[in-house]
Amino acid sequence: MTRAITVFTDLDDTLFQTAAKARALAGRHGGGAAALTAAAHDRAGAPLSFHTPAQLALLDLLLGCEVIPVTGRNRSALDRVTSPVFRDCRITSHGAVLYGPDGEVLPSWRERLAAGTAASGPAMQALAATVAALIDGAGLALRVRVIEDAGVPVYVSIKGDGPALDRAETLVRERGGERWRLHRNGRNLAALPPFADKRAAVAHLMDIKRTLDPTRTFLGIGDSVSDLGFMTLCDFAMVPCRTQIHDACWP
Repeated sequence: MTRAITVFTDLDDTLFQTAAKARALAGRHGGGAAALTAAAHDRAGAPLSFHTPAQLALLDLLLGCEVIPVTGRNRSALDRVTSPVFRDCRITSHGAVLYGPDGEVLPSWRERLAAGTAASGPAMQALAATVAALIDGAGLALRVRVIEDAGVPVYVSIKGDGPALDRAETLVRERGGERWRLHRNGRNLAALPPFADKRAAVAHLMDIKRTLDPTRTFLGIGDSVSDLGFMTLCDFAMVPCRTQIHDACWP
C-alpha cells in the first residue's frame, strides 16, 4: 500500500532563485547559465527566477506527491510561477491567505482573514507611511508598499540594500513594538501582522488533510529561519544547502 505524501514547500531560494544565485549554484556542479530552466516570470513575461538541474531533479522526485506552496508571494506573484505547477491548495503572503484547489480563499479560512485585516489593516497603512517619510527625509534607496492578496492588505514590504534596509528595520522595531513579526532575507524585509503566519496556515491545512486521510505523511521544505515554524509540524524536513537555515545550523 502506497501512503499519500503532502509536501509543504517554500519557493524562492528553495525550489528556484534569481539568475545570479542560480548560476552560482549550478556552477558548483559544473554547470552554468545553459543549465538553468525558467521557473517564474516578471509582469512583462520575461524570465525572472530559475531552477538549477539539482532543483529539477528534486521536483522529479516529488512527482508522486501532493505539493503545496507556502510562500511569501501573493497570489498575483504566485500566478507568474510556471514551474512547478500547483493543483491543490496554495498558501500565500507569508501564510496570510489560504487558497483552495478552486483558486478561491478556503471557506474555513475566510473568517480568520477578515478578522486579521480588520484588526491590522489601518496599522499596515500607517507603518508604510512612516517608512515612506523616513525614505523621503533621509534620501534612502528603499521601496515600501502594502502588499495585497485576495483583495485585502496582508503585509508591508520594504526592499533595498544593506545599511538603508538596516535603518528601516530599526524604525519598524521602534515604532511597531510587539505588533510586527519581521522576516528579512537578502534585500527584502517584510513586516508581518499576526494573521500572516505560515505555521498557522499549514497547521490548518494539515488538520483537514489528516481528517480525510489519517495515514498521510507530511514533508516540509524551506530555506529561511521563518520557514521552521511550519517545517517542524511535518514528519520530515528538508533544507537546501547554503541557505539561511543551513548557515545557521551548519556554519
